[in-house]
Amino acid sequence: MKTCTKLFVAMILLTATQIGFAQDIHLSQFYSQPLMVNPAMTGNLNGSYRAGLTYRNQWASIPAPYETFVLGFDMSLLSCQLGGDHVGAGILLYRDQSGDGVLTETSALASLAYHKALDQNAQYVLSVGGQFGYTQKTVDFTRLTFPAQISNFEINPALPNNESIQNDQFSYMDLRLGGLFTASVNETVSLYAGGAYNHATKPEETFLTNEGEVNQLSPRLVLHGGGSIFVNDQFSVSPSVMYMSQASNTLTILGAAFGYHFDSGRYDTGSALYLGGWYRANDAIVMLLGIDFSSFKFGFSYDINVSDLDVATNNQGAVELSLTYSGKTADCKPNRKIYCPRF
Repeated sequence: MKTCTKLFVAMILLTATQIGFAQDIHLSQFYSQPLMVNPAMTGNLNGSYRAGLTYRNQWASIPAPYETFVLGFDMSLLSCQLGGDHVGAGILLYRDQSGDGVLTETSALASLAYHKALDQNAQYVLSVGGQFGYTQKTVDFTRLTFPAQISNFEINPALPNNESIQNDQFSYMDLRLGGLFTASVNETVSLYAGGAYNHATKPEETFLTNEGEVNQLSPRLVLHGGGSIFVNDQFSVSPSVMYMSQASNTLTILGAAFGYHFDSGRYDTGSALYLGGWYRANDAIVMLLGIDFSSFKFGFSYDINVSDLDVATNNQGAVELSLTYSGKTADCKPNRKIYCPRF
């Protein structure tokens, strides 16, 4: 049994390394880190600044879980000088550890966006944005087991791994671009739709000797949309959908959050309770509990695994926690409500 456990751990760790190259990390509460979804959402907020922290623990039931930490901060600038337009600036930091920390990805990106009002009251806004930053990936090869180190179902780490390893880390500069359209149709209906193109420069990444071959990170396309509909002063429904494509990998998630508003707050004010559910195609069902209180927003989600991996995970997917704080500085003119996609 001990040998089988070691072999299972080795297989999971090798799989974790492969998945790390297959596609970028993603969150179940993707709306909690808007800069991670689309750089055009930078500064798209009803206030002056926003800070968010997200923690994700995935597949805790297997010997090599994934852990992700994300910190985002953005602000709205120059609204007084630009009239109905404004500029958004922000920073996105995240760290992802796969396979008990064997594979680690750390990224820091600066984000900038311009929001152009298409009408006098800024009910309809077109936004464009970009991110530029630095990513480093490291791997601890001493904690990995390769096929050459397995003999007769026994693991012998003293044996050579026979892999053409060049180094245990690499880094690259990254560029991401995006666009967003938001529409506050009336007092009860707001909609949004956008798209982003990540890894526009197709950076190179590999831990192994290239041997004449160039391993480029495939661009990732993101399409997303949704809205917020108030049934009455207390109840709202916020549907959302997101599609991502990178190389041969695709991800589709769709669902909705249902909110009860204690004081009829229709933007980022007041207190509210949210219950929601999303389906990530061929992967998981995501259940959400969200709370708004004053300037704070808290989210707790749990993934129920429905893919073929459920045999190993016992249907346990991921636990995700998010905390967001939105603040406001003094205005130089009367406050104008801005629709900010939240779910």
